[in-house]
Amino acid sequence: MSNKNVSVESCLKLKQLPDYDLLSSLCDKVCTFLENEKTDYRPLDKFGNPGSLIELKKKLPVIVVPDIHARPDFILNILNHTLGTEQNFPKKISVKEALKQGLVYLVCAGDGIHTELTKERWLKIQENADQGNLFSDEMIEEMRLNLASLTALMSLKLEFPEYFHFLKGNHENILNTTGDGDFSFIKYADEGELCKKFISNHYGDDILYLIHYYEKSLPLVACSKSANCVISHAEPAGLYLKSDLIDAHLYPEVVAGLTWTGNDQVKENTASFIIKNLLEPMNCKTAVYFSGHRPVSEKFTTRQNGQFIQIHNPLMQNIAIVLPEEEFNPEKNIISVN
Repeated sequence: MSNKNVSVESCLKLKQLPDYDLLSSLCDKVCTFLENEKTDYRPLDKFGNPGSLIELKKKLPVIVVPDIHARPDFILNILNHTLGTEQNFPKKISVKEALKQGLVYLVCAGDGIHTELTKERWLKIQENADQGNLFSDEMIEEMRLNLASLTALMSLKLEFPEYFHFLKGNHENILNTTGDGDFSFIKYADEGELCKKFISNHYGDDILYLIHYYEKSLPLVACSKSANCVISHAEPAGLYLKSDLIDAHLYPEVVAGLTWTGNDQVKENTASFIIKNLLEPMNCKTAVYFSGHRPVSEKFTTRQNGQFIQIHNPLMQNIAIVLPEEEFNPEKNIISVN
């Protein structure tokens, strides 16, 4: 596939690895956009560069998406999902059409790559790699799904820059490094290193570092005063002020604290503290803080007196739809799109 203006849907339906020109063009365009993103919704950090906080200022529904983990079908199902009167739309409309018309925000909480439901495949990939075969059929399939998801997420940002936002997660670490708030990744196999080597060997280090630059340019937090919510990849580990969140990418401990936090690691009401620093004081008691990161066994789990809601279940394709000026009900407003 060599069309540099490939559509989001074409990315999601890739049957083979994207070619060099497509990947290079998309990476270059999205990096250029992110390094010049509008300050009216992405405040500048203390050095005058786009900061790590996204402020969703229009009174619109916010769709919160947990970890993608190389599931292009999940992205496609979200875009095709029908919104209607339950979300206060006068008539039925797909999420994709709502994005086109500027009627909804779509915020992904990170982790675009590395499949989670493929343990046996990862073990086979590792076995082949240990025998010197990095380009096994299993690895090519893994990377097809990774890059279909990655290119689609980049294309969504370019097509709907004000209304689509992808936050950095702990898997946005294509170089598989430890430092600057990132940690190398191993789960079923040496996934982080295997993906790094595949990209380097198949596409070259220029593509590898373009993806790395894209990851480093991503925001870490989003908030909406009208929908009364805050979003980051992981449960916030610290009591962060608004200025801390704008400058988050400058401080490794804050990056790690927004992307790597373990379940039950946080002992303070960090969500409530951040909510009070970002949202309207009069609405703080009913505000909610969303994340993905650590898997949950049901639709969601709550901590921090119910203000923190974790919504990543790898076996489900769930999203949260947060409506302006309405109290969020997780039983009603966390729904499946598959």
